[in-house]
Amino acid sequence: MSDNLIIIEKKGGVATILLNRPKKRNALSLSMWSRIIDLVKEAEEDNDIKVIVLTGEGKAFAAGADIDEFESVFSDPASAKRTAGVTYDSQKQLSRCSKPTIAMIRGACVGGGCGLALHCDLRIADTTARFGITPGKLGLVYSLQDTKRLLEAVGPSKAKEILYTGKIIDASEALSIGLIDHLVEPELLTEAVWTLADEIGAASQFSVRATKKILQMILDGTKDDTEETRRLFVDAYAGDDFKEGYQAFKQKRAPKFTYS
Repeated sequence: MSDNLIIIEKKGGVATILLNRPKKRNALSLSMWSRIIDLVKEAEEDNDIKVIVLTGEGKAFAAGADIDEFESVFSDPASAKRTAGVTYDSQKQLSRCSKPTIAMIRGACVGGGCGLALHCDLRIADTTARFGITPGKLGLVYSLQDTKRLLEAVGPSKAKEILYTGKIIDASEALSIGLIDHLVEPELLTEAVWTLADEIGAASQFSVRATKKILQMILDGTKDDTEETRRLFVDAYAGDDFKEGYQAFKQKRAPKFTYS
C-alpha cells in the first residue's frame, strides 16, 4: 500500500515521481520519504532517463509532514533521530542525484514539501502555489541541510524572515525572492515543465551531469579547480559528445548526442 503513495512514470527520457496522496494534500509519511530514496535511485540508474520531475497528484505539491504520525515517529529521541535520518537521506538522494531534477509545483508546498522542492535543481510553479516553512509555529528546528538550501535560493535576509515567521507566501512573492525559477498559469504548468525537460534532454548529458557535479562542489565550498574538475574538463574534449557537437555546429544542424 505504501508503494502506491508514491509512484514513478517514465516517458520520453523523463521520470516523473508522483506523490500520490491527494486526499491528504500529499502529506509525507515516513514510508513515503523512504520510497523517494528508492525511486530516485531507480531513475538515476535507468540509462534512458535524462531528467527527473517531482510533483504531487491533485491540487497540492505536498502540505508537509504527516501530522498523524508525529506521536509515533517523534515519540522519543531515538525515534526522532531515525526519522530525521530517513528524511535527510531522502533529500540528499534527490539533491546529489547525477541527473537534473525539476519540482513541478501547484497548491500547497509547505514544510517538508517545501524542503523537498528546494532539493530539486529547478522549481516551476503555477499561480495556485503557496509556500511556507513552519517549524517556528510548531516549536521545531529546520535542519542545517534544509536551511542551507533555502539560504542558497533566497539569501540570508529572506531565509530568516521565512523561518522566523513561518508565514505562507504566494507564488508571485516566491518568484520575486528566488524561491522558484518560473511561474506560469495553471493550465500551462505541465507544458512548461516538459519544455524545460526536453531542452535539458536535448543537451549533451555528459556536459549536463559534469556541470551539475561542479556546481555542487562549488556550493559545498570548493573554491578552486581540483584533480576531478580538471579531469572532467579534459575528458570532454575526448568524448563522443564533443565530436558530435563540434560537427553539428560546423554543419549547422542539431546535434545527436549519445552519452547516457
